[in-house]
Amino acid sequence: MRNRPLLVVVGAAVALAAIGLATVRSAGLALPEQSPLWPRQLAWLLVGSAAALLVARADLRRLQDRRALLIHGALILATLATFAASGVNDAHRWLHLGRLNVQPSEPLKLGLVLALASCFSRPARGPRPLRDLALPVGLLACTLIPVLLQPDLGTAVALALVAASALALERFSRGARASLAIGVIGSLATVWFTLHDYQRARLAAFVHGADPQTAGYQSDHALRLVGAGRLLGGSPFAGSEPYPLPEAHGDFAFAVWAHEHGFAGTALVLGLYLALVLAALQIAAVARDRFEARIAVGVAALFFWQATINIGMVMGLLPVVGVTLPLISYGGSSALTCLVGVGLLASVARRPTAA
Repeated sequence: MRNRPLLVVVGAAVALAAIGLATVRSAGLALPEQSPLWPRQLAWLLVGSAAALLVARADLRRLQDRRALLIHGALILATLATFAASGVNDAHRWLHLGRLNVQPSEPLKLGLVLALASCFSRPARGPRPLRDLALPVGLLACTLIPVLLQPDLGTAVALALVAASALALERFSRGARASLAIGVIGSLATVWFTLHDYQRARLAAFVHGADPQTAGYQSDHALRLVGAGRLLGGSPFAGSEPYPLPEAHGDFAFAVWAHEHGFAGTALVLGLYLALVLAALQIAAVARDRFEARIAVGVAALFFWQATINIGMVMGLLPVVGVTLPLISYGGSSALTCLVGVGLLASVARRPTAA
């Protein structure tokens, strides 16, 4: 069936959102001093679903040239505007719009997907020369710098990996590849010296190990929760007995789900992400042009890398850098971005090639 990949994407997204609501509700029960979190998450999911339907009806080829770059530029400016807003714990990541707190760096991920797709929408006769790297590398630098200054290392890593996925689809000359490698090494060195002390401590804790009561607290307790889930799940924490983990409803929502549903529940989540990513790549394979194909690949890369980083972080396989689990972690901006990404996939799938 022609629309089977799209049905898989939508089905997986709905299932992941439902799992997210259940997890946020469960984690929120341990926060009796706050109003319930899941109704707000549900409201964002409904708004995101409406936005996805609008995007699905749009003709993405209208964004192919300057419009994609203008959208991305506007999102960069919105990210810069966070520095004029009041920060939280020395972090400037949100715009305060009345009672709403919006994190512009979340939709910025989709902006980068659109911009890079526009950069490589036209085929090259042979390996791309060094000059073809100027615009995409410049866009990536303008994207990463404000995110790193916020500071938001997790989002910066996700953005860099999405860009790397886009570049991996292109053939470059030897000179371009060598220049790119040198640039990556130099950028990594620069980023290391701009990290905050707590970010370096987390990376050092991952490499060398750390006291579970200090820098290794989150990783240690998340892994304990996952292990306590065993095969089919353990007893959920209830009432005023909190999960022994900060941000259990946010970056560590996977640990809550794994604790309550065990290995079977984690296998279900992993299977849903795998199905979504593979279906997105199938949509890319039958896209009507290079621009829409690269949008689909970019959205697939976004889901893949965020899920990989978050789950790896919870399992102690990767350092704690702060990345949301798509459609499961609490966060309105993240949920809206993920659902708009699903809308982009739907738009591509609705207009496949004749073949």
